[in-house]
Amino acid sequence: MKRDLPLVLKYFAIVGISCFLAYVTSHSIASAQSVSPAVGPKINAGDQTDYSAPGAYKVETSLSTWKDASRMREVPVKLYFPITAAPKTDAAKFPVILFSHGLGGSREGGKRWAEHWTSHGYVVVAMQHAGSDEALWKGVPPRDFAERMKAGMTMSNLGLRIDDVHFVIDEIIRRTAASEAPFANADAKRIGMSGHSFGGQTTQAVAGQRTPSSDKQPALEARITAAIAFSANARNKIDLPRQFGGIKLPYFSITGSEDGSILGDDTKPEDRRLPYANMQPGQKYLAVFDGGDHMVFGGHGFGPRRPETTRDKKIQLDVMAGTLAFWNANLKQDMVARAWLDDGGYKATLVVKDIFEHK
Repeated sequence: MKRDLPLVLKYFAIVGISCFLAYVTSHSIASAQSVSPAVGPKINAGDQTDYSAPGAYKVETSLSTWKDASRMREVPVKLYFPITAAPKTDAAKFPVILFSHGLGGSREGGKRWAEHWTSHGYVVVAMQHAGSDEALWKGVPPRDFAERMKAGMTMSNLGLRIDDVHFVIDEIIRRTAASEAPFANADAKRIGMSGHSFGGQTTQAVAGQRTPSSDKQPALEARITAAIAFSANARNKIDLPRQFGGIKLPYFSITGSEDGSILGDDTKPEDRRLPYANMQPGQKYLAVFDGGDHMVFGGHGFGPRRPETTRDKKIQLDVMAGTLAFWNANLKQDMVARAWLDDGGYKATLVVKDIFEHK
């Protein structure tokens, strides 16, 4: 489904400076070690599932570059898929989740989330968006870094990202229909969208965010069933109910108490709660993790930026648990997982100062 995006997307371009994905983490991801969830959250008596534990499937990955001939644009992807011995029946096929990296990131972004979800029976497609990816900072002198990063936040780059999402979904549907590996066991009718930072803003846009001055949803992708946004933002504070009230699908907003400004743009941690606050009720969720900063929600190793702490590991385990239950509830119609989210099971696993709400 190819689309021409109208100029109203100029509004969306201002949201991204606050969305800088810790720039060196994508560069160092190949050497980063995944957290081993040896101790998962304590599950209440109503559901004994440990949603933070690795799933039953072994995970395989492959790198590919998909070519959109209509735009003469390449979209590098990293595919995560469960290893299975036999073809799945239609009812048992794996839902598909897209992941969009933050500003300065790559298709290695979200690695920890993708591996966890895939081990529980999902196919994950991690996209790389040329123009706002790691090419912004690689080989750039430190004195020029901030300006180069800010230069990546343009209307055209956001438009390219949004069109990347539409194109990748087209490709998933085409490859699934053709039974191409690894999509022979994928269910292209159950698609989740997710992203961190600028990828979270991309997620908001394709989920149906409006501009403050129009009821149109210029980037809406109707083939998405549910969405998770990590460290997204409401930078423009004009008419927030209009902006976010049109997001109708199940939606999970995830942020932290220290998830504020990245490039000196004055973003406050509470700004990242505003999208949820201004959405209409109906399977909307918010998690705010005490002490969580911007880096911890990228789903990758921390590289040289700072040491990874015990609290970071706990937050990431809790993110794995909550997001898996959300996908299970909305992409697999798992009513046990939904009850665990809605009836206090998930909240009971979090630390006292964490916030978890739903409406």
